[in-house]
Amino acid sequence: MLVGVDVVHASVWSLDFHRKPGPGRPADFSDLGVIGPVTELVDVCFGDTVHSLELGWDEAALRELDLLVIPAAGGDGASFTEAECRLLETYVREGGSVLILGDGEGRSATSGHHPFGITVNGLLPGTRGDSPDSHLLTYDFTVEANSTHPAAPGVGGVHLYRPKGVESSLVKLVPVVEYDGHTLLGTAQYGAGRIAVIGNAEMFALPFLGREDNARLLLSLLSWLYRGEAVQHIDQKVLHVVDEHRFTTRTLPQGENLKEEPGPHVVDARPYAHLLASLADGYLPDSREDQEAFLAEAELRFHEFPRVIRHALARFRRNSTDSGVLLIRGLPVDPDLQPTPAKPAEPLPRPTPMSELWLAGFAQALGEPIAYVQEKQGQLFQNVAPTRHNAEKLSSESSSFLLDFHTEAAFHPFMPDYVLLHCLRPDHERSAKTISASLRLAVSRLSLRERAILSEPMFQTGIDYSFGSANGQKGNGPVLRVLYGDPFDPYITVDPDLMVGLTPEADAALKRLHVALNEVKQWARLDTGDLLIIDNRRTVHGRSEFQARYDGLDRWLQRVCVVRDLVPSAAHRRLRRRVIETAFAV
Repeated sequence: MLVGVDVVHASVWSLDFHRKPGPGRPADFSDLGVIGPVTELVDVCFGDTVHSLELGWDEAALRELDLLVIPAAGGDGASFTEAECRLLETYVREGGSVLILGDGEGRSATSGHHPFGITVNGLLPGTRGDSPDSHLLTYDFTVEANSTHPAAPGVGGVHLYRPKGVESSLVKLVPVVEYDGHTLLGTAQYGAGRIAVIGNAEMFALPFLGREDNARLLLSLLSWLYRGEAVQHIDQKVLHVVDEHRFTTRTLPQGENLKEEPGPHVVDARPYAHLLASLADGYLPDSREDQEAFLAEAELRFHEFPRVIRHALARFRRNSTDSGVLLIRGLPVDPDLQPTPAKPAEPLPRPTPMSELWLAGFAQALGEPIAYVQEKQGQLFQNVAPTRHNAEKLSSESSSFLLDFHTEAAFHPFMPDYVLLHCLRPDHERSAKTISASLRLAVSRLSLRERAILSEPMFQTGIDYSFGSANGQKGNGPVLRVLYGDPFDPYITVDPDLMVGLTPEADAALKRLHVALNEVKQWARLDTGDLLIIDNRRTVHGRSEFQARYDGLDRWLQRVCVVRDLVPSAAHRRLRRRVIETAFAV
């Protein structure tokens, strides 16, 4: 049983393998911690469950336990009294076992009492070897474990994340994992009991548990602490944990319809229609004659938007949402709306000032609106409407063709951070769905091994049709990691229609990701005035098929792409313009 306790700022957990499974284990565990995965492994591999111990621990409570799990002094803010340290020493001396977990923060405890005299030192960087980034140190690398240690039989490479060394003034630590002369994971016999300490237990968090032999090491370590011997049938258990088990990290939405699902991803602008319409009154610079003046004015007018809208957007820019989108419902639309453009790639005969004002205002609040020279003749405000010529092509101008999930411009070195879609006119039957799927919701549907593979540069995407590539050609673009960035809350870049895995295992992981995204998909039928903002680095999007009539009243969206920063693309934009002119060899 894994039990959490808070005693004098120390989070304490205990494992009791004598207890039978029962109710009480929380349904969800944080993706950010280590205790959640350890808890589920105890449940899955050792047949025990988790309860919370809220009344503290004393000599009598410890006597009931086979294994106690505690944070290292200073880790996670933990501190221990002298009496608690003596109590722990007695517990282990009489046959108990303790697992001490350090964390990945740069700090270390220099004062207070340390159980078993154990201290955790600072971060230990590795090197990049002969890579182009060899001048940089990394806190994310692989070392070999001591496979002859009874707590690590058969364990080979171990993936480390922000490793930290450990020392003890009371016991002699035998290294299980070490690097550059520092013990990162060590064990000790103490009386009749056993101790194990990890400088940073994040190596057993979900982003890393599926890498190298980390899962095997954790299972072996727990078994050694509990039994003093290797876990039985470890190969099958490791296979189950890494390739089959799914760790729950988030509560999934109950419905697919974004408009009906409660949460911070929807803001209703309709109660503020009069105020918003008044902001569009008066003089506005012409967006075609002086684009920068128009954008500057839109930015200023956005500051006068209702507070609830500005607050929702600021929160979305900082933290996104679990759905990865923000839907602003019912913005006012230009009263004299012209026909849906038959040639959306060409400039409109006259602008749509109200629609462009909303797009520009929201875009400026998120970052900087940009365009691509290959798309819609480099127009900043792009029209998305069906055309006969592209009805069945992999294009935003299709209608009878399902646009599958994709990251917008996944192949591009300067892909947008956000995509804004403003609906001026829905399709005739109001059947078209703009579909999205958030990685935050999908990642728990992946196995640990799949998650690890998707984090490696083993995927080659293709160049979009509109950027000069033959329709449907795969793998003629850059090699990418599908998951990247913060390993605990990663970003995603994927385009299943154009991307291939470079190995059979990578290709299988890519297919499984597509299935996982479909399992958590959500959608919205955009109506007149709706603005959907897509976090392009956390969420993929697509569009269902619909019936186009080509009668001037077809579905019509206006789109703007946004980057947080214009600096990276500066050399690819002439005269400080917003049109990115990167060319592709296709």
